[in-house]
Amino acid sequence: MTSAGVESVDIDTGINSLYLLLCTGLLPLVIIGIALFYSGLTQRRSAFTMLAIPVLISPIIVLDWYIWGYSLCYGTASNKYIGSLKYAVLRQLKHSIKETYTNTRGSVLLMNHFLFNMLFKVICAAFTFPGCIAERGRILPMILFVFIWSAIIYNPVTYWFWNSNGWLYKMDVLDFAGGNCIHIVCGFTCLAYSYILGPRNPKALYNYRHSNTGYIVIGTFLLMCGWIGFIAGCEYKFSYNSIPIMVSTILASSSAVIVWSAIDYTFSKEVLGIEEGIGASAGDTTSDRSNRSTLAKPVMKRKISMISITSGIVSGLVVVTPGGGYISSNNDLWKSIIFGVVGAALSNLSTRLKYYLNIDDALDVFAIHGVAGIVGSLLTGIFADKLYDSQGGWVAGHWKQFGIQLLGLVVTGAYVFVMTVFFLYIIDFIPGCHLRIDKNFNRREREKKQVKKRETKTELESQVSAIASEKLPDDRADYWEEVELLGSDNYEFSGEFLMDFIEFIKVIRPEDYAAEANEEILLSNSESMGIYNSGNQYQQAEGECTFRKH
Repeated sequence: MTSAGVESVDIDTGINSLYLLLCTGLLPLVIIGIALFYSGLTQRRSAFTMLAIPVLISPIIVLDWYIWGYSLCYGTASNKYIGSLKYAVLRQLKHSIKETYTNTRGSVLLMNHFLFNMLFKVICAAFTFPGCIAERGRILPMILFVFIWSAIIYNPVTYWFWNSNGWLYKMDVLDFAGGNCIHIVCGFTCLAYSYILGPRNPKALYNYRHSNTGYIVIGTFLLMCGWIGFIAGCEYKFSYNSIPIMVSTILASSSAVIVWSAIDYTFSKEVLGIEEGIGASAGDTTSDRSNRSTLAKPVMKRKISMISITSGIVSGLVVVTPGGGYISSNNDLWKSIIFGVVGAALSNLSTRLKYYLNIDDALDVFAIHGVAGIVGSLLTGIFADKLYDSQGGWVAGHWKQFGIQLLGLVVTGAYVFVMTVFFLYIIDFIPGCHLRIDKNFNRREREKKQVKKRETKTELESQVSAIASEKLPDDRADYWEEVELLGSDNYEFSGEFLMDFIEFIKVIRPEDYAAEANEEILLSNSESMGIYNSGNQYQQAEGECTFRKH
């Protein structure tokens, strides 16, 4: 006992808990890193929304975790699918602060385990929901869905994999640090949410520009630093294998960035201009140049992109997450390189899936998190060693592990997608909770497709005339479309933007400028030179009149 009457922690528990506290302290870097990453990746009109959402939903997740989330994930229960309320509001600590959490990997103070996994859940939400509503979704119905997602989607899946009584845990599905519980949940939630919202308005994609590439780079650096604690902390003790886990994380992300960047570099060839034939010269006539047209060739150039580099780093971090300590012994560090190479290649190619599925995943969350999580889980079934009381994968002679891993990710992906679609449909019907800012966009798009089908289909003359008399959908932008085009920053945070200027869109109609056009005609007929007294400036040169309004 100390002089203050507080009992000291024994050496082993103290070292393990201090190690986990260090890893816990790194996790907020992941949260702010993903906020910066998403903010820089979107257009300026929605950049502040992407930065704000992880901060906005964090208090909700924290309170949920304290009240019943932790208990539903880790409390013992008689069933294999969801925990009990045994640990609700941490009531098991009322009589003893010395309670510990113990599993096959290690033992730490229960309060420490509570904090570490609380931040895991916040990170999963931060990965998921900015991408769900990027550039078209509303925050209020999203917050309502966060409560449902937290209780009915995240908590049961975590119980299945990480509670010793969970049905997938009993089947020996391996998930060291959240390949299923975090990344597959994140990827399939965002895929379903994007499907329900519908594609972004094409008018908002003209001359698409990322708001801040510097934010993307800084956010990725913070992500990589925090991810070391993300994976290494899941060992729940400080051992000789702790440092190899950190090294494996870095190796996987490093190899992934090379592969991802190489793929993008290969497909980034652009035509900069036309190089004339060798015999062409400045003094050639038009006919001479046309005779040498066969010698002309396009000038091609490939370009390096920091967005490719940062996306590769994130995919490498995700793909190594399920394997974690199972592939990180001192003799097998090469396995993490295979994870990075395969994960980056398949994730990169998967970014094109949204065009075939017709699901506009604006930030490619499904490709980077969902697909990389799937690849990492399957590779764990192949390369896992017999560590932490596991039977290993194919390399250890346990051939069934690949099929077990496949079962785990199929069940998780299907459950998350179906439940997300179901609850979003319900929320969208609640008055005032329409999911999308432009609530009429999907209806207008469906009507346009129906009219187009009827116009192209061969019908009887009477039917054609009847259709021609029908009122076609109004193509003019209504109020909600204009609001969506102005951006979620303007809609959700009126007067609060990431920078001191915002991008705006204005529909220009000829009738709005009729008076100015008449004024321009008068100016063109004038022989005087100077400044017009209405505040408009004109110039006359070589018989042409140019008009510019201050």
